[in-house]
Amino acid sequence: MEGMHEEPEPQEDSGHVREGHAEIVDAAKKEEHHEDVKEKLKRKEFEIFVGGLDKDATEDDLRKVFSEVGNVTDVRLMMNPQTKKNKGFAFLRFATVEQAKRAFTELKNPLVLP
Repeated sequence: MEGMHEEPEPQEDSGHVREGHAEIVDAAKKEEHHEDVKEKLKRKEFEIFVGGLDKDATEDDLRKVFSEVGNVTDVRLMMNPQTKKNKGFAFLRFATVEQAKRAFTELKNPLVLP
């Protein structure tokens, strides 16, 4: 029968290919999420929590005190948006885990003066 085009028959495993592809994409997303979580946890090892701060303490005050034990790479001083003063706590990140541990052990009750 010339001139007639036969429609290709549907492949039996075409659904499996799509499903398999979806599983691969899903696995890749899970792996990426897992890596993100591992990275965040690793970064947390470099951080310490500092509480009981004077409401007038600044990031510079914290850097001045904690730089005595290591290289402070980041200070997240939690602020009250209404009063524009800090909430009395902060998170400090150090260049190395060892420095963070040293800050934690050596500066148990640091005096941070504004």
